[in-house]
Amino acid sequence: MATVGDSKYFWAGPYEQGDEFGGHGFPAKISSEALALLFKGQPAPATATTIAMVATDATLTKAECKRLAIMANDGLARALRPVHAPNDGDTVFAVSTAHAGPGGEPPVLTELGAAAADCLARAVARGVYDATALPYATSLPDYRRRFGR
Repeated sequence: MATVGDSKYFWAGPYEQGDEFGGHGFPAKISSEALALLFKGQPAPATATTIAMVATDATLTKAECKRLAIMANDGLARALRPVHAPNDGDTVFAVSTAHAGPGGEPPVLTELGAAAADCLARAVARGVYDATALPYATSLPDYRRRFGR
């Protein structure tokens, strides 16, 4: 789940810029109930795979793109709980358009990876915040229907 328990707060709350996913911030305290694992729909699904891609215009080699994807993968852990469960296929891919200068030097690649992880955490929360529920009576309500704007 992308929210802290059954609340309006997002696990990615500390990374929010402005009010891009509601402006609620992060709760001052997290209750033990909020730390209980929740899944969209019950019982827990056998799989709940999340696939993401990050892209940069920095010129990176294949190995450097792999390192960028590994670092960006931390964004999933900042935004989803649980993540990387035994039956999940949670994966992040990275691509380089090579339109800008070199980006593979360790300090530059580290900065790119940190930014990619933050961006991915925000993207997950924004996706949940902006999603619309399916138009079926049995569909779970979307975020805005549950918590408002």
